Amino acid sequence: MPSLSYYLIFFIIEAMIRLSPFSRDFATAKRNFFQGSTDKYSYESASSCKKSRTSTLGTIFGSAFSPTLSGKTCLVACTSNGLICVWDSIGVSTEPIIRVQASTAEKVLYDVQFIESSGDTLLVVSGDPGILIYKWSAFLNAMDGNILLEPIAKFKPHPSPSDAFGEPVEINSTSYSAVDNLLHGAAGDSFGCYQWDLESEKLVGTFGGGGGNRCNGDYLHDVMSVPNNNNLVLTAGEDGGITFWDGKERKLIETINVQNTMNKNKQSVTWQIQNKGFGSTQQWSNGSNLWVSSMDRKGDWLAVVGGSESGNNMSLRSGPSAGGFMATFHLPTRTFNSGCVTRESYNAIAYNLNLDSFVSGGNDGRLTFWDSATGECTGRSRCTPSLIYTLSCSATPSMMVVGGTGGSLDCFIDRVKASNFTT
Repeated sequence: MPSLSYYLIFFIIEAMIRLSPFSRDFATAKRNFFQGSTDKYSYESASSCKKSRTSTLGTIFGSAFSPTLSGKTCLVACTSNGLICVWDSIGVSTEPIIRVQASTAEKVLYDVQFIESSGDTLLVVSGDPGILIYKWSAFLNAMDGNILLEPIAKFKPHPSPSDAFGEPVEINSTSYSAVDNLLHGAAGDSFGCYQWDLESEKLVGTFGGGGGNRCNGDYLHDVMSVPNNNNLVLTAGEDGGITFWDGKERKLIETINVQNTMNKNKQSVTWQIQNKGFGSTQQWSNGSNLWVSSMDRKGDWLAVVGGSESGNNMSLRSGPSAGGFMATFHLPTRTFNSGCVTRESYNAIAYNLNLDSFVSGGNDGRLTFWDSATGECTGRSRCTPSLIYTLSCSATPSMMVVGGTGGSLDCFIDRVKASNFTT
């Protein structure tokens, strides 16, 4: 039987691991980045929304417009306190018509996506509980009556080797490849990107974590499947790199370090701060650490945004010393096109078809509009959330929503704020 000293040594080592920077970086990655599971899923009808609204306000991390079914287009968002909220996007009410407590309040939801698989429209929700997949038809039926909404499938990543207690880690974002019916999940652990087969509901494999030849070298914030491009999958995250993968073989194609690329292409980089520019001498310093927080694309053009910090001081991410970037790349050739060093760090970017612009949002409470061809800043609009974490665009109807702190979503028509939704 082990001695008392054995147990004492074990708990000391466990505590050291739990408190180490390595453990904090992976096990609480997304929570540290964005802030300042139960198997029971509950549903609230619109009649109960007002009673509980004050206790459900939280940060909105993910949003998406639903496909138009039966003449109805809905807006869906997920929150820091485990809620899925649904609004009629063209309705008169600013409060949700459905609110689902999809996880406990301690387990944050980060991303929502709509996909089409096997003839069904599915709502994919990811976060601390892993991935929850719902039939969208169940939500439409719930609008007409009080029924229990439960996911048809649940995917969880491996227990993390970086967590002292072996807890599963969060899935920060997802992307679906219709070519092979695979769902990709960007995780905050050393396994990186997960691949699940939707038909069999089985884990196919992982790639993208651990650094070295397996890049990315740190936890992931975003993943993107590029259809009709030889199963191309892109991952990006905390290490400041954009990594290109053969999704079928899960093999590394190339990693582009954004900081090094902008330094090497100073002639194509602008600086938003007056009287400063990359020119022939300005560049990111060796003490700067860039991270990539979001990606989107228009055809063959990829836009990425993120932030920078000096050293490992997390507090700089939302303070006055924080800075960030927006950069564009040509996907087929994986070459740099343009870049801009910004005053603020960015958490989200989306392509707006109606404006033919990329739109980004970050830690200054404003939208920034970028010309999709040149990457030049063409204007800004103020928003209700002081920190923006999600952007979603709808071509029909022509709308864009912006969400973040304060539990609210601003709705924009073109570049003008038209209304506000609350959780």
